[in-house]
Amino acid sequence: MSSQHKRFYSNVVWQYGLQIVKYIFPLITLPYLTRVLLPEGYAIYAYVVSFMTFAQTFVDFGFNLSGTKCIAKSETVEEENRAIGAVTEARLLLGVVTGAVVVVVAWFIPITHSNMLYTMFAFVAVFGKALAPDFLFQGHENMGPLTTRYFVSKGVSTALTFIVVHSIDDILWIPILDILSSVIALAWSFISAKRMFGTTITFVPLCEALSELKVSALYCFSNMASVVFSGFTTLLIGIVITNKAMISYWSLAVTAINAIQSLYSPIVNSLYPHMVKGGDYGFARKLLLVSIPVLLIGTIAFAALSDVVMLVLGGKDYLSGSWVIAWASPVLLFSFYATMVGWPILGASGKVAEVTYTTVGSAVFCIVSLLTVSAMGVASMQTICFIRCLTEAIMCVSRIWLAREYLFPSRSVTADCER
Repeated sequence: MSSQHKRFYSNVVWQYGLQIVKYIFPLITLPYLTRVLLPEGYAIYAYVVSFMTFAQTFVDFGFNLSGTKCIAKSETVEEENRAIGAVTEARLLLGVVTGAVVVVVAWFIPITHSNMLYTMFAFVAVFGKALAPDFLFQGHENMGPLTTRYFVSKGVSTALTFIVVHSIDDILWIPILDILSSVIALAWSFISAKRMFGTTITFVPLCEALSELKVSALYCFSNMASVVFSGFTTLLIGIVITNKAMISYWSLAVTAINAIQSLYSPIVNSLYPHMVKGGDYGFARKLLLVSIPVLLIGTIAFAALSDVVMLVLGGKDYLSGSWVIAWASPVLLFSFYATMVGWPILGASGKVAEVTYTTVGSAVFCIVSLLTVSAMGVASMQTICFIRCLTEAIMCVSRIWLAREYLFPSRSVTADCER
């Protein structure tokens, strides 16, 4: 095993540690919240969480991709400091704009309009999390501090959740505790960055922040795929399906799917800087081939065990909606290859526009399809699940086609790429 591959595997291990910690605490609190909030209260919680994915995507604006690339290529601490400053300033600008948009949109959606204070607190928590310079640690391929940071910050908010949240009357405490978690994480990140890398924020002229926004725009559009597939679908369900229990079923299904997809992130996030530095396409192809049987077996098992998954997450009151998990399970197969071929292969090879095209095309298909079935009055949960899976499949196939020269090269091309 080469030293280059050892670094990749080491980073994967650290990122898996982070992902495990990220899902331990939510999985601890989720069964508790579904029971104490009851379906009506949990619908509010789940809907606002989904709504906030839009806000988070705009505030992040693809900086975790463009910023990681910038840090990986930086040669001095001064360059890193200016990159951190430019990204931070850009996020502050986006935070103001996004906050205003959240207020306007939330005003016209019944479930957020009637819970406006909850929605605003949730946005503050999301904005606080976005300011943390995670891209700095990714660029240095050192994820240890992020794992420790998350364990401490989320551990505090999780413990306090059991202490102060006992019914739907206490629901406002949930975003307040998220804000506390964000403050701890933000302070921890900058202290660790200073101690480990000697980096801090160097505020730059506004033109540099605007330039950073321009560079990250394509990355942001690509990140909108997951938001469209999950967030927009849930928002539409909240409008066309009035049964709050059905909203809860869908939200729990998405939670279960996201939990599985989180297992993909360490591989994708580690492969991206690895490919940027070395263009190791042969190694990437081996990873894709090895994953085929694992993905097939895992997807089938996930659908077959939908009753068990729903029972664990929501309890007996939600068991009648376990079929939603089974219907949405094909997303697991398509999303893995869509993300693996996306930034690590297409993006690393300089085809940023192509990644964006596949994202935008899939998003347009998703939106048009959902709006069409809604206008026709046939927007059932089964139809929505089918569109969700088909959209993911379209993005997966289109990216594989665009990356065919790297995935299915001739012998001469293979030799050149792996040389």
